[in-house]
Amino acid sequence: MKSKITLPLLFVFVLFPLSIFGESKLFMMYGIKLGQKRNLVSDLYGKPFKSHTFEDGYSYDAYKLDEHILVVESENKRPDLVWAIQIQGNKNPKFYGLNEINLGDPIEKVVSVFGKPDEIRKAFDEETKEELSTIQYYSYDRSRNFSIEVQNQKVSSIKLTFKGSANVSETLDINETFRILKDKNIYQIAQLLDQNFLLKEKDKKEFKISGNPIQTLSSKNEISNRILFLQNSLINLNPIEISENLDLRNNEQYIFGKYLKLKSGEEIIHLFFLKTYEGWTLREVNIETTLKSSE
Repeated sequence: MKSKITLPLLFVFVLFPLSIFGESKLFMMYGIKLGQKRNLVSDLYGKPFKSHTFEDGYSYDAYKLDEHILVVESENKRPDLVWAIQIQGNKNPKFYGLNEINLGDPIEKVVSVFGKPDEIRKAFDEETKEELSTIQYYSYDRSRNFSIEVQNQKVSSIKLTFKGSANVSETLDINETFRILKDKNIYQIAQLLDQNFLLKEKDKKEFKISGNPIQTLSSKNEISNRILFLQNSLINLNPIEISENLDLRNNEQYIFGKYLKLKSGEEIIHLFFLKTYEGWTLREVNIETTLKSSE
């Protein structure tokens, strides 16, 4: 029997040499990824209640949601892309914060999760530049790429900003990748999924994430079933079952991706990973059955 492998489109692979995420920088909050198209946010949340463009050309859209505000910012060179994401208020939905940190969390949790900040000072208003005496600003912008504001010892604002590409190992850390899947942490799995993630099922159907990946993973659908809920879902795969392990290289021998093949029950599962500016991402899952007639 011959296995047919459909290679994913690989034209996005060579922009940056990058790490499996999280060791230094993060690239997702509120199910929005830094670098994604800004208009996708308005497609999800409607017309912003406020928009503003600064004198330097940076701009933002603000959305009023339940007990919090979502702000998406773009830099002056690429106003079409998300350059920064901020949430502020009392509470945000589960998995919509920054990894394990959410609005309303005590500051002790922030330090426990992210360690000592690079700087602690009084916060200031970005538009008026006035100091906000009752709000403390915890900066992780030098060592990582985010900052947190604290009022009454609780997180009142989280801002994630693009500070360049992630640092990444030359090839995919397979054990760490499977640990992320096995831990079932929806935030981390959503961050692992490529912005152009594609699922190809054995019946030739294809599924893409068209909206918020956290919403997709939190509800029952073809993608979440394949990743989380089926008996032979990705979270139940074991790296010792890998039968093929191939680094994907370009003409200059630069490793831009990884291909893994596993057998689970009566299925063959092909996994394609890409090295992108946000780190190693899962670009495609391709499923075929072993119950095919030999060719």
